[in-house]
Amino acid sequence: MSGRRASPTWAATSVPEIRQRWCNALDAVAHRFSDVGLAPPAPFHDRASAARRQQMQDQLAAQLRVMQTETAALRDAELFWVTRPMVDFIVEAALSLPEWTPALAIPCPNGLLCWAKPAGLVPFGAPGSATADVNWDGVWWWTRPDGFLQLAPASRFAKHADLLEPYQVTTPLWAATSIVVDPRANRTAEANGSEDAHPFISVVGATWLLMNQASTQTRTLSDPSGTRLGEPTRQKGSGTTEPAQVTLVDIRHSTEPANPAESTDESNRQYSHRWWVRPHWRQQAKGPNRSLREPKWIGPHIKGPGDAPLIEKPRVNVLRR
Repeated sequence: MSGRRASPTWAATSVPEIRQRWCNALDAVAHRFSDVGLAPPAPFHDRASAARRQQMQDQLAAQLRVMQTETAALRDAELFWVTRPMVDFIVEAALSLPEWTPALAIPCPNGLLCWAKPAGLVPFGAPGSATADVNWDGVWWWTRPDGFLQLAPASRFAKHADLLEPYQVTTPLWAATSIVVDPRANRTAEANGSEDAHPFISVVGATWLLMNQASTQTRTLSDPSGTRLGEPTRQKGSGTTEPAQVTLVDIRHSTEPANPAESTDESNRQYSHRWWVRPHWRQQAKGPNRSLREPKWIGPHIKGPGDAPLIEKPRVNVLRR
């Protein structure tokens, strides 16, 4: 088994160590397959057997190169932590997310994001076993050399540690599944409920979109030494060390509407009252021929003339934050 140390505390300041241990586990798997699959074979008595062996080794070598490339990308990913209240907020907002374009929403080409609490369930198919649903505790994405975006929802396997046994690793986080998307193509499958939809993509999309809006607050946590967080310090060009950093994603408390323009009537119509507008996504067309989509989250607010009476329908307020 790889890595016998206790798992790091599930907290924002532990994300660098969580990533480091995940990378270590990937390295261990690659090393084990390399030792077993690429070892010099026993002499074959016929050319056909030798050719099949060589073909298998070539395929394994190609898979190991891909794995090493992905591990190197993960090791260099920007780090994010989403607080517990923000997880609830994002999951709820994702239910109504309309068509959107990943290229407009993605905060960085390569990132690892951890949820303070599970954001739902994702399918996991371990070698030799049926697919199981595991907690969704994080997601890693990276832009591949071919320009496509690879998303890997990850789990702590808190209730399914046995699913990791075939890999012979101990790690605080491990990919549950993987999907590749074209970041320049609009995501319509989830909004339309198509059979090829991946519900977790809407949650990732809502996260990215909300991170870029004024209603969301981000701040950076770092360790001065860069070593306590469990990750070796990186060298800058000047030779000085760069501390490990984690971007904390939270909700900025505000009583102002998400978009001030929404609180006033922009048309020539005259209203004799004010009313509450429910939170919703507002679609924005961008890019070449306005073909790309970037939804904006509009928080609850009052619309209508400022001096008009407020007409309220009975409603129940749930305090989430």
